[in-house]
Amino acid sequence: MRLAIVGYGKMGKEIERLAIERGWNVDIHIDIDTPPVTKAQRENIDVVIHFATAKNIINDLTPWAEAHKPIVVGTTGWQEQLQSIKTLVTKNQIGLIYASNFSLGVNIFFHLIKTASQMMDKFEDYDAFIQEIHHKNKIDSPSGTALTMGQIILENLRRKKELLNETSHNKIRPEQLHISSTRSGTVVGTHTLAFDSAADSIELKHTAKDRSGFALGTLFAAEWIRDKKGLFTMDDAFQDIFNQGNR
Repeated sequence: MRLAIVGYGKMGKEIERLAIERGWNVDIHIDIDTPPVTKAQRENIDVVIHFATAKNIINDLTPWAEAHKPIVVGTTGWQEQLQSIKTLVTKNQIGLIYASNFSLGVNIFFHLIKTASQMMDKFEDYDAFIQEIHHKNKIDSPSGTALTMGQIILENLRRKKELLNETSHNKIRPEQLHISSTRSGTVVGTHTLAFDSAADSIELKHTAKDRSGFALGTLFAAEWIRDKKGLFTMDDAFQDIFNQGNR
């Protein structure tokens, strides 16, 4: 596998480290000081991984899409540009996989949240809330992971109809699902879903220890998307793996 990494920060460097351990090549890594990539350089790449800023995502991805290269997007905070991404994928007939969080553990966590929400849908005494904590330099808030958790709950816990993403200064409505965010220190990422009743509380919690889990999941996604065409999420990749296990 020959990779190009767009965005050469801490995540990009961790992806490169683990890719090299696998015997893969990282032929191109792009940051703000990188000279323009030539057409010939693009031709030698198998998969492109994007972990840069959201505001430039269309400009970053367009030349790779036009070169018909499959893409993994780990950048968050660009969902308002999803239609433009869909158009780019369709026009150039490429494969693109994106996720709010590529960690394998987090994606298992998402499936546990879905199951728990479906169970709690039968027990109205339990109210739900989400709390997430990240390092002080994280740009977006709430995290993309917390928003994905919220969407899973809205789809499976029918008494919750909308997300409340900001600090509540008043009583929240019963149909609101509150997501609270804390930014401090060097926390890699902690996400908690709690179901609370007068009798007890139940918590599902994922704590990232370092960036290796995100990087390993990204490389898993790179392998999965390599020969596919269309727009996919990490959930599609997991469903594919689960379906293979049931055959």
